Amino acid sequence: MPYPPKPPKHGARCLMQLFAFILLAIPATGRGQHYEISGQSSLTGVFTLTIYDGDSTTHTLTDKADRGMFFFSGEVSKPVLASLQHPSMGQPLYFYLEGSEISIHLNATRPDASIIKGSRTNSEYRYLMERYYGSADPGSFLRQYMKDNAESIFTPFVLYHQMSNIDDGTLRQLIGQVGDVAKHTYHYTLLRRWLRETPAVSEGSEMPDFAYLDSQKSRHTFADSRNHEGYTLLMFSATWCDRCQQQLEQAQKALTNNQTQTLVINIDDNPNGWDAHYLQQLSINHIPYMILVDPEGIVVARDIQAWELYKLKTKR
Repeated sequence: MPYPPKPPKHGARCLMQLFAFILLAIPATGRGQHYEISGQSSLTGVFTLTIYDGDSTTHTLTDKADRGMFFFSGEVSKPVLASLQHPSMGQPLYFYLEGSEISIHLNATRPDASIIKGSRTNSEYRYLMERYYGSADPGSFLRQYMKDNAESIFTPFVLYHQMSNIDDGTLRQLIGQVGDVAKHTYHYTLLRRWLRETPAVSEGSEMPDFAYLDSQKSRHTFADSRNHEGYTLLMFSATWCDRCQQQLEQAQKALTNNQTQTLVINIDDNPNGWDAHYLQQLSINHIPYMILVDPEGIVVARDIQAWELYKLKTKR
């Protein structure tokens, strides 16, 4: 009498089910968000689509316009910033890619006025920019927006492109408020690079060391020149600046009998002039410009005026 067939073991059955599940799951997890961009423009020639699709990476696609029409398609894993550029455009058109069909009616002379349809993310981004530029105080609006939308993927891009309109101290605060989701964007990486390369010189922060030249073209560093026993007054000046000399005389008079060292740095002693690295490093944009540093090397005041130095006299 033949033996009856053995039933499959429970462990083998589970393994087969798991294998089948993996086969079904692979295509689903491999798929991203498919996008298609169809565009219309008065321009002919090659359009370039740049996709900022990683913490520090970009990739580009090109398409040659046919009768003013261009087309791109691909996949992204999440909504990401992109730009559309043509050699004759003065600036690119920025917009967001996500899993949708996006149509663009390109305004070649004013890219920011282009019509973009089919993307919820772009609608949100456009709404943000309209409110930002339409506000009476864009800086205050941006601070409030970041307070309410810390995870917004838009803010790193806006912050990066508005850096010149935001003072360093405020910019540092705003970068610090960026949420975890927004930190995985290309422009947040650029902001972090700026933080690393630009020393903080706001009041209450440590004065960074820097090198400068004197009238004899000898090189000195602030760390070696500053007063370690008392205050140091940094005066950024120029030999041809009469007002600088007046401010210096008033400052020295105000600091009589004080343990304060005055360190004068003339921008025309440096062959690079206004392009001298330390001026960029310390955000010096006019003269006379005075910075007061305490014995520990902490910035007490930036762009301080001579008459304000009398307050220091009463504290000593």
